[in-house]
Amino acid sequence: MDRKYIENEHIVDRYLSGDLTMREAREFELFCRDHPQYLSSLSMPMRVKAHLLRRPVEDSETAALPSSAARAAMEAAEEGFDPEEARAEMRRIYAVDGVNRAILIGLLIAALAAAGVAVLYVMKANSLAEQLHGAKTNLTAVQMQPPARQQRYTIQLAKAKPESPTVALGWLKPAELLDISIDATEGKMTQFQVTIDKSDGVRVMQIKRVMRDSNKELRLSLNSSALGPGDYLVRVDAYNWRGQTEEYGWFMLGLQ
Repeated sequence: MDRKYIENEHIVDRYLSGDLTMREAREFELFCRDHPQYLSSLSMPMRVKAHLLRRPVEDSETAALPSSAARAAMEAAEEGFDPEEARAEMRRIYAVDGVNRAILIGLLIAALAAAGVAVLYVMKANSLAEQLHGAKTNLTAVQMQPPARQQRYTIQLAKAKPESPTVALGWLKPAELLDISIDATEGKMTQFQVTIDKSDGVRVMQIKRVMRDSNKELRLSLNSSALGPGDYLVRVDAYNWRGQTEEYGWFMLGLQ
């Protein structure tokens, strides 16, 4: 019998409850007598420990006998020793340990739950702070500002709807007055409708009945601060002789 066997097989509990075989009980008593330091580490009443130390293997001729002083102390501890009383005391000790262990586990679970709530609260607070910062940034971006300069752009329309900016205007700070000339030389139509939508589908503006000039160009002037950063899809429709619109061309503005 060794320490690992004692722990794995719950020898101490079974010894106190009387469930060990005679051979197992004798081996346990012998191990405790030969390893007093291990015996002192066990959660057992002192009278039980003294009882184990006092019980040498009587048929062993080589067993070392304790000194007279030690034997007298063990005999004094042995007086009135009642195995049933010792077992009952051990059950009370284990019951108290079980209650303490349950309280400790409950406190640990409560602490973990509180930590989890605190982490969720911090994450939610950070998310709200980021959303607020983004909202402030967007609000600042779309505030109308007087243009500091004027820049002219000549644009050739694409026949198909573009998926990416065909005209990248870059970083427009300070604000610019965008003087846009759209080539409308193709065809005989003279009146056009210009629709500007943001890439997320939000309609920004729609200008109807725009006449091309003598150079067969459509002229638009936009304040870049009115649009804000993002991609803007521009659709140009031409009015036919019935007053109905027909798709004429596309381009996409990219503002940063």
